[in-house]
Amino acid sequence: MKTVNAGDFARQVAEDTGLSLAQVKKVLDASGARFRQNVKDEVEMHFIGYFNVSIEAKKAAVKLNPFTGEKVKVAAHKVPKIKMSASLKQLLKKK
Repeated sequence: MKTVNAGDFARQVAEDTGLSLAQVKKVLDASGARFRQNVKDEVEMHFIGYFNVSIEAKKAAVKLNPFTGEKVKVAAHKVPKIKMSASLKQLLKKK
């Protein structure tokens, strides 16, 4: 599996769009900041054709530590839930 970091991705987008690398990085940084703020504010996001992001509440529970066998109390908490679109899933099935 190939890996692309944020800098590589920014360069790819700059090449594809004809925008400068600085412009693309500015847009990506602003997009990332807005994404994080929406998660913090528990705003559902729908990126049609890509993915949906929602916040899921997890109840408090007692879990088992698989290494020690010890029971551990886990407080109630919230986690981001990302559901990939059918079209993205389909891309992987074609390989």
